[in-house]
Amino acid sequence: MKKYQFIFGSLVIAAGLVYLFASGVQQSAAMHLTLPALMEQLGHRDFQGKRLQLGGGTVVAGSIKWDEYHHRPDFTITDGEHQLQVRYTGNTVLPDTFKDKAIVVLEGHYKADQQLFDAQVVFAKCPSKYEGQSYDDHMKTLNEKQPL
Repeated sequence: MKKYQFIFGSLVIAAGLVYLFASGVQQSAAMHLTLPALMEQLGHRDFQGKRLQLGGGTVVAGSIKWDEYHHRPDFTITDGEHQLQVRYTGNTVLPDTFKDKAIVVLEGHYKADQQLFDAQVVFAKCPSKYEGQSYDDHMKTLNEKQPL
């Protein structure tokens, strides 16, 4: 009898671990889109409840409006053709590079009823910091440093 209790207990624990793993993967999975791709697909696709990673946008100069605690801003991003209103609702401190004209990558959800992107994560880089650097030069440098 004890042997069956041990097997049953092991199965319950294994099933619980599988469930936790599967739900964690599902929650962290994000569809990768650029701002133009999102705008083109809005009329054809429903993004309700889907986690998105949105790239290809720059913070519009003068659009950052902070809340009273200077913690959660509303701002607008653009790709030069399209614009999208963004509300940051995350709990982490925004990077120092988050400012006007910063290139941003956002993770969160698109709220079609408000025409708003609800960002829980914001990655930002300052364009001037990376000026003159190319991907090809970066790869060449990496290959030179690695032993054959």
